[in-house]
Amino acid sequence: MRRLLSIERHQKILERVASEGAVDFISLAEELGVSSMTVRRDVRVLEENGHITTTRGGASAQVTNSREILSHPRAQDQSVAKSQIGQFAASLIEKGEVIFLGTGSTTAIFAQFLPANLDLTVITPSLPHASVLASRGIKVISTGGLIATADLAQTGVIAQDVLTRFFATRAVIGSGGVSKSGGLSEFDQVVADLNRVMIERSEETVVLVDPSKIGVTAPYRVAGIEVVEEFITSDSGRALFRKELGAKARILTPKS
Repeated sequence: MRRLLSIERHQKILERVASEGAVDFISLAEELGVSSMTVRRDVRVLEENGHITTTRGGASAQVTNSREILSHPRAQDQSVAKSQIGQFAASLIEKGEVIFLGTGSTTAIFAQFLPANLDLTVITPSLPHASVLASRGIKVISTGGLIATADLAQTGVIAQDVLTRFFATRAVIGSGGVSKSGGLSEFDQVVADLNRVMIERSEETVVLVDPSKIGVTAPYRVAGIEVVEEFITSDSGRALFRKELGAKARILTPKS
């Protein structure tokens, strides 16, 4: 059996806790193929980040947080890759940042793992992301606007106007597609409009992309790839990105 990465173990622990409500260290250790000491360390990390609560001999759910990954409409697609990308991206955030956070399933995982002790301000059009961040004690500004997508994104003139009132240290967004010819693109025009504003009002742009989006051109263009400071993908996506975008693109992965 292949030894699981810590990111993969964290994902499986969250899935067990979300589905069962509470789990014990012994059964987790057996399922993950690691020692109970390793499981305790993993649970401690997840507790420190506000995802679960340690109990005597195990862990139980922080209801809003532990279910978020599973309840998001697209959370099961590329689930391991999304978990790796979202958790790794969250680990790169620095103290005191002001962040625009886009909609989507990979950014949902980013919100789950964003450290709660860095004095951050997050501005987001996503109702689920705002709820998770607020429940973890992170300062969050919800844009308001027309709820017009399955992701419960707040869209339209109101959302765009609120975004223009801020300037962020970085925008952290997903993308429906990333290709050399099409740049960043989306399948929903209202999401494309939101992402475009966030890019324009940020010092730098970070795009979280699972391998299934690489080489895809969606109908609504957001921006060219030259506006992106960093693409973050899974380890399996690095070669695909290099083939699609060439050597100039800055590509980060959990193992880079």
